[in-house]
Amino acid sequence: MTTKLAAVIVLVIVALLSVAGCINLSPASSPTPIASNETVTSNNTTFSSVAGFNITYPKTLKVDINDTNASGQVKVYVYLTTNNTVDAMDVATEAVSPNATYMDYTLYNVGKITDYPNYQQITNQSATLGGKPAYTVVWQATVPVQTGTSASTVQNQTLKVMQTYVVNNNNGYVVTYKAIPSDYNTYLAQAQQIMSSFEFIS
Repeated sequence: MTTKLAAVIVLVIVALLSVAGCINLSPASSPTPIASNETVTSNNTTFSSVAGFNITYPKTLKVDINDTNASGQVKVYVYLTTNNTVDAMDVATEAVSPNATYMDYTLYNVGKITDYPNYQQITNQSATLGGKPAYTVVWQATVPVQTGTSASTVQNQTLKVMQTYVVNNNNGYVVTYKAIPSDYNTYLAQAQQIMSSFEFIS
């Protein structure tokens, strides 16, 4: 990428961020939820969320599910290794206003993560998730990480993160892969395979 093209992309993002501040992302009514469940077939588990999506991952992986708590944004958290609780994937969702687009939702979220210390955007590009237009941003920053079961285990840690943002039925979804930078490429292919299984069911 030339320096001139990179500068243009930065200017476009800055302009879009300023527009995003004027967009209403207030919650709207959500569709009637379906019951969540897990289905095991062969070597995989498919998790069907009350938030209207399926995602499939190897059944050997440890998973935390928080699908019954309406206020909890993270619905499923998939640990990609037994070595730590950081290298993982998760799906989070929240209600947005009826006029919000996937790009509005992307800029709304990117506007929050740029406040992290040492934030650096690595790549950004259009994508597709669950058959819907989406946007993927890869970034690195120093973020607070809970490394144990209690709040006292939170510590700042440098992470490399890939997030894809999409909107469906007045809900915004963020599918996140995060890892210690030295682990990022190790689990990237598995994370991408899990992400590609994401589909909407409502």
